[in-house]
Amino acid sequence: MKKRLSLLYEKFYKGIKLQKRIIERKNFTYRLILDFLEPYLIDRKRILDIGCGVGTLSFYIASRGNDVKGIDISHGAIAACKLNAKGLGLEKNVNFQAVDFLKTEINGGFDLILCSEVLEHLINEQLAIKKIFGNLRNGGILMVSVPSRNAPLFRLGFMKKFDKKVGHLRRYDVSQLLDLFKKNNFEILEVKGTEGIFRNFLFYNWLGALPLRFANRFAIISDIFTFFDNITLRLFGESQIIVVAQKPGKEEK
Repeated sequence: MKKRLSLLYEKFYKGIKLQKRIIERKNFTYRLILDFLEPYLIDRKRILDIGCGVGTLSFYIASRGNDVKGIDISHGAIAACKLNAKGLGLEKNVNFQAVDFLKTEINGGFDLILCSEVLEHLINEQLAIKKIFGNLRNGGILMVSVPSRNAPLFRLGFMKKFDKKVGHLRRYDVSQLLDLFKKNNFEILEVKGTEGIFRNFLFYNWLGALPLRFANRFAIISDIFTFFDNITLRLFGESQIIVVAQKPGKEEK
């Protein structure tokens, strides 16, 4: 199973193009997680990006003056990260490493840990959350996004092949996710169901590739798509869940 997943991720990142610029705040692909992330970037200096991929979010965070460590199981993704860091002039603010998070000891003391679209890929989610807790400073923030079990397309039976293709081992509902955090001593700060069926369809279906390209490039299209997606979110429910949690204790300076 582990070997198959590793090969899957290497294949996924094969042929990825280099990143030419830092993403804009309204980049459609990342705007949901950025909506949550933005308020917590204030005075957050040491940040860990678990499952950083080719570093898109890591570079955005680093461009705000933070020190970012990005880790990913894919050697191809990390190789792209290091090339991108040079091209974007952020070599001093980022450090990338190809590791299996569940098997590797990471030096702790992070102010914020980002785990976006990763937990559903990990065989031992309990161990992952436990390790994350140990890597945070007292008062440190954990931000997680995962696919929802209540996603309309999933409930209609359209996502099973997609989940298998991208290596999803599970999906979550809110109560299950909150229970996971509370069992590992986290305090919940925010939880929200996000991403309507419109947005989810764009990422799920190959027909969405071209519209996504324009939405990522032009803020006005991103705004329009987000407006319509919010309508579908209210009508049909969420496809994604985002949780912000905190390690108890007085925040360390």
